[in-house]
Amino acid sequence: MWKQKLYETVIGHAKELEMSDQEDDLQSRVRAVAEKAIQAYAQGILLLDALAERISREWERIRKGDTQPPHDVLVRIAQRICSRELYNAWRTSDMSMRNSAFYNIRRYLEYSLVNTRYASLLRTVAHAEEDVVHQTLEILLDEETKGPNDPAAFLKWIQTILIRQARAHVQRWQRGGEVSLDAQMELLQERLVDHSDGADDPLEHILLQELHEALGKAILSMRNPNYRLVLVYTYLVGVDEDELAQRLQVAVQDIYLWRHRALKTLRRNQEIMRILRSLLE
Repeated sequence: MWKQKLYETVIGHAKELEMSDQEDDLQSRVRAVAEKAIQAYAQGILLLDALAERISREWERIRKGDTQPPHDVLVRIAQRICSRELYNAWRTSDMSMRNSAFYNIRRYLEYSLVNTRYASLLRTVAHAEEDVVHQTLEILLDEETKGPNDPAAFLKWIQTILIRQARAHVQRWQRGGEVSLDAQMELLQERLVDHSDGADDPLEHILLQELHEALGKAILSMRNPNYRLVLVYTYLVGVDEDELAQRLQVAVQDIYLWRHRALKTLRRNQEIMRILRSLLE
């Protein structure tokens, strides 16, 4: 009898140790998944301990028996949690959280674009990858753009918009579409700096002067003061988005949206587009 009790005690203790080891291993795996998820989707939005705890709770809710979760299940749980929190941060009135959401989304878009089937072709076109990301962000920043019905699908929803923009960009390029105005403006800024002491090419120097004057007139004629400010500071003064957002006490995504809407307005100015085409020839 005593041998049987001893055997049961030993076996029970061994099972407890095994379960404890499994639990420790699970927590280690959960933290590893949580850490990678935060780096990918939720920097400045979620803390590691908080996300790891939420992943564990969600797994306990859906687990059956004593089974251990496959790695891909933990990853999907983490993605859905991060997706919800990223969506909430994107929609909040808290400026700091909105900025964090903007940076996370832009980083996620850049990473996702590399893994699309359009990546290799986009890499052969100057500024194409950056332009696709810009176009996607512009859609997301539009107040009329509604998010997914389920915030847990926010990341997938963003990715779908990105893929559509990548496909559209490739199709425009294949049809001989022009380079984005954003890319042209960046090129202009570089040339203005390079030719501050006079251009080697007299014609280019004249075109740059004409463009500078045309831009000045077009910018000053804009009715929206935010559009004027963002173009002047971004392209003529050389202030980046972060610094301008701090100066104006607004979220970075607001600066981003104003800039792209202002560029759309400039795109309708035939004189500016004519000079830009001449400079790019």
